[in-house]
Amino acid sequence: METSQTNTALHELRNKFIAKGISSATGSYISHGKGALIVDVEGREFIDFAGGIAVMNVGHSHPKVVKAIKDQAEKFTHTCFMVSPYQSSVTLAKKLCAEVPGDSPKAAMFANSGAEAVENAVKIARYYTQKSGIIAFENGFHGRTLMGMTLTS
Repeated sequence: METSQTNTALHELRNKFIAKGISSATGSYISHGKGALIVDVEGREFIDFAGGIAVMNVGHSHPKVVKAIKDQAEKFTHTCFMVSPYQSSVTLAKKLCAEVPGDSPKAAMFANSGAEAVENAVKIARYYTQKSGIIAFENGFHGRTLMGMTLTS
C-alpha cells in the first residue's frame, strides 16, 4: 500500500513523472470514495459532482459493482473481445439493445473512451450520409484523440 502524502507533495511527483500533455482539473488527490462522496489524501471530503467524469452513476464503491469486479477478476482480468470474445460481452450487448426503443435492428459497439465513441459516431455518420463535414458545438469537449481535439473548442 502507498504511504500517505499531501496533495502538494503528490502534485510535485505528478509534475515530475506524468507527461505534461495531461492536465488535472483539481489539485486534490483522491484517496477513496463511497457513493457520491470522495475523500482526498488529506482527509477532506467532497461531493463528486463530476461523477468520475460521468461514469459513476451508482456512486463510488457500490457493493454490487465491487462484487461484480471481484467475481470477474477471479475468472480473467482482461482480453479484448474483438480478439478473444467472451460471453459477458454478448450478454451486455443484448441487454443494451433491448433498452433501445423502436423496431429497427439494434447493435452495440463497445469503446474504451468517450473520444473513441465520438470517433466511431463520426465514422458511422460519414458512411451513412456519404458526407465528410462535421459540425461541433463551441465550448464542447469531444476527447483527447486527434479527431476529438479538432472538434473541441
